[in-house]
Amino acid sequence: MEVINFTRAECKNCYKCVRNCPVKAIRIKEGQAEIVLERCITCGTCLINCPQNAKTVKSDMDKVNDILGKNEKVAVSLAPSFAGVFSSLNPENFMYRLKELGFKDIFPTSQGAIIIAKAYANIYNDKKRKVIISSACPAANYLVQKYYPELINYLIPVVSPMIAHGMYLKKVKGYSKVIFMGPCLAKKMEAMEFKEVIDAVITFDELKKLIGLNELIEQPYFLEKDDEDENDKIPTKTGAALYPIPGETVKTFSPFIKERWRREITVHGLDDLGEVFEEIKKGKLKDVFIEANACRGGCSNGPATGDKKKDRFMKLEKIREYAGRLKNKFQFENKNEELDMKAITREFTVHTVSKKLPSEEEIRKILRQIGKYSEKDELNCGACGYDSCREKAIAVYNGMAEIYMCIPYMRTRAESISELIIESTPNAIVVVDKNLQIQEYNPAAEKMFKKTKQEVIGMPLNYIFNDDDFRFVTELKENIIAKKVKLPEYNLVTLQSIYFLHGHDLIIGIISDITKQEEDRKRNLEIKKKTIETTQQVIEKQMRVAQEIASVLGETTAETKVLLNRIKSILKEELPDE
Repeated sequence: MEVINFTRAECKNCYKCVRNCPVKAIRIKEGQAEIVLERCITCGTCLINCPQNAKTVKSDMDKVNDILGKNEKVAVSLAPSFAGVFSSLNPENFMYRLKELGFKDIFPTSQGAIIIAKAYANIYNDKKRKVIISSACPAANYLVQKYYPELINYLIPVVSPMIAHGMYLKKVKGYSKVIFMGPCLAKKMEAMEFKEVIDAVITFDELKKLIGLNELIEQPYFLEKDDEDENDKIPTKTGAALYPIPGETVKTFSPFIKERWRREITVHGLDDLGEVFEEIKKGKLKDVFIEANACRGGCSNGPATGDKKKDRFMKLEKIREYAGRLKNKFQFENKNEELDMKAITREFTVHTVSKKLPSEEEIRKILRQIGKYSEKDELNCGACGYDSCREKAIAVYNGMAEIYMCIPYMRTRAESISELIIESTPNAIVVVDKNLQIQEYNPAAEKMFKKTKQEVIGMPLNYIFNDDDFRFVTELKENIIAKKVKLPEYNLVTLQSIYFLHGHDLIIGIISDITKQEEDRKRNLEIKKKTIETTQQVIEKQMRVAQEIASVLGETTAETKVLLNRIKSILKEELPDE
């Protein structure tokens, strides 16, 4: 079950998560980043570095609310790094606020560090073990289990302080539910492995939202002395309270060490962990105790603290200050309270990460698709998130990356296509800055305005033609679309579209030569005009002819009438009388 991933809608294809992931557990598919659980060590580095805040984190808050809503005996295991993360509140105020939220019984996880101290010391004292690696940090453990399986036997086979503390609170103190509060995302994954021990995990990031920290800074809670109780003071041993600080782990179990014969190396940060593990693999380190912590600066700088990059050293000092002021010491009330060694012993298993290795020809084939035909074409810029072009090709082969994640290639391709369009378009393209100085000028413009690119770049626009329309667009930031403009100095009629490019302070003009069309249009208008005139002349002539014909017909008809009447009279005279 996944603990962390990315929000699909927010991913912007910047590949920053891939660049920062120490184990390259992020797949890019259809432009979307997603975490591959099989490869992930739950360090949270990708989420910290995501500029879009496109993270999703599995939350146990519903489970916690359900637990608090039931009549059960609930304990909180609180990581001591709270003193650094919640530095705006003193520990008493912090405890008081937690109790107001319903968390009544609160105990420091550092008690768990004391519970496992003897087991750690026993491993340390064993001179047959030439290399031992602490196993309190689950992200560091997953790094070994997935990527350095040959070192798995060097991990101290003992549960983490969180798990030991959960066992103690349930088996010895009789709590039915245990909620862990801490700065670590990997603890959520570890809790799933030991689900019978830890019932829910609340990160400090979630806790800040739950408490309403901004409100508390303005109106902090203060306890009167009479209101203090033993739980508010969080009794523990000072050494155990320093557990989250790099280099302090060994102090917890040092009383049980017979002889400090090992070199004690503190390693914090995944890059450094990778380096020290490589040295161990090569046999360069022996007789050492490696305190392994995935987060640079230790647990106080965990990925779920709300702001990992803020005041790292101040946080460490706050934890030291908190540890130094503790008066009470955690100790077992009797021998029966100590957990059996077998109960806190664990085994680490190898988690195989499947990875196919392509042949040299398969790598070359992938590289050729993005224009890399030889080694000199391999820039190894890292923009895609991988250190080299070959690594990225292998990721493509394994389905972890997409072929066109190569930003230099895509940029070159986009520029070449844009250049091809600009160079080949029949329209003149003129680009000016906000001062109306020419920045770009294509071949069609050279042909249209009889001036070369070299002549005009950097010159004011009015060097080639009137700049009134461009000035209008510059000042008002309103585009002009398809305006007919005459340029008599060039005997041209043009159609101009002028656009303001917001965010770049550039104005682009696309100018079409419509001189021929205008001439054709005028010629057509002239033809139409002459046709109309000729038509009118024909009509008038036809009317005259018609009128003349009518006149002649009228006279002829009258004469015919007279003659016919005469014939009629003659015929009447010749008829006998009746």
